[in-house]
Amino acid sequence: MENTEIEKALDKKFEDLQTQLQEAQEAGATKAEILEIHTAIEKQGNALEEYIASQKEDVVKGYIQQFKSFLGENKEKLDEIKLNKAGTIEFVPKAVAGMSTGSGTNVGTFGPEFHNNLGNFNLRDDSSLMSLTTMSNTNSPAFSYTELIPKEGGYAFVAEATTKPQTDFSWVNRPVTPAKAAAYEVLSEESVTDVARLESVAREYLSKTHDLFKVNGIYFGDGTGVNPTGATVAGRTFVATGLTDYLPAGTSNFMDVVNAIITDIYRTQGFVDEAHYMPNVVMINPVDFLKQLVSAKDGDGLPLYPQAGLFNEVRIGGVVIRPWIKIPLGKIFVADMTKYNVVNYVPFSIRVGWINDQFITNQFTMVGESRFYQYIKNLDLAAFVYDDIATVQAAITAV
Repeated sequence: MENTEIEKALDKKFEDLQTQLQEAQEAGATKAEILEIHTAIEKQGNALEEYIASQKEDVVKGYIQQFKSFLGENKEKLDEIKLNKAGTIEFVPKAVAGMSTGSGTNVGTFGPEFHNNLGNFNLRDDSSLMSLTTMSNTNSPAFSYTELIPKEGGYAFVAEATTKPQTDFSWVNRPVTPAKAAAYEVLSEESVTDVARLESVAREYLSKTHDLFKVNGIYFGDGTGVNPTGATVAGRTFVATGLTDYLPAGTSNFMDVVNAIITDIYRTQGFVDEAHYMPNVVMINPVDFLKQLVSAKDGDGLPLYPQAGLFNEVRIGGVVIRPWIKIPLGKIFVADMTKYNVVNYVPFSIRVGWINDQFITNQFTMVGESRFYQYIKNLDLAAFVYDDIATVQAAITAV
């Protein structure tokens, strides 16, 4: 069985258990029966998390091994660059102070036997948020997409030998400009010699901060100048048509807010008979996640959503509800992120070389950068809602 099939099977079983829990809670199951399902959810969730973690570890090991192989294959080129103090090499998988031995600080007194042990950066991994989008690749310096729009006419029931109705459609081509995410580091030759692992940590820092910056741009980029347009910026506010005050005063909760927004997205269409949008993610601030989901209890004092406390996310009806520190307190983002397109043009790379007077200052530069296209089709903007939880709740709840 392929790795993706194994993950899908584990994920499906996890979702089935959550559905079973919800049905049991609604049916008034006993506390013992609920606890049994809680235990099954924890066991299955742990199995899923362990599998995903093992795959990530394989990817990381693969990345490191690739880089080691790359250095070995380019040894002659590296020796040539070092000898000439000029040139660059590139590995494929803005200014702050250069890093030297003085970049580190010692707190306390250290003997002559002391040596640096930099370890690794404890940076957040937001790659799962990137995977919610529709990703593809291109090697073209010019990129555009097309939108199809129905026009006049349509089908009709006609009698024998009578004129049939005409129908047609139009299309619009829209160009997209690539966004570039870039940064560089300057290191001294002494620093990478004297400080163990400094060069590898510097490469890791370039790579991880690039990924965080790219994800942030995809969700929060303001769209001005060379900046990408983020999904929350492109998102609209909740429209309560047909849902205004439908819940009696004091009876609405957070899940009513979520379902109301999902319904709004589902029923909003750009043209007649357009396919429904199906949100695949709900994101809120971690504090709101604690208040609304982790702390929610049933009549027996048991968690309504045990998966929230165990795995920091809740999956209901194919929608993942998860916390993200980047979402402001009180805000909610609901979207069909498959309608956000990320087209990678120039993949992330790290280049190493000498610039300016670095020949006489014993320094070198590492540059990390990538280029990608991003777009949401105009008709698909309806699939993104970014609003205040309190505003939506007030709209659907009678005073």
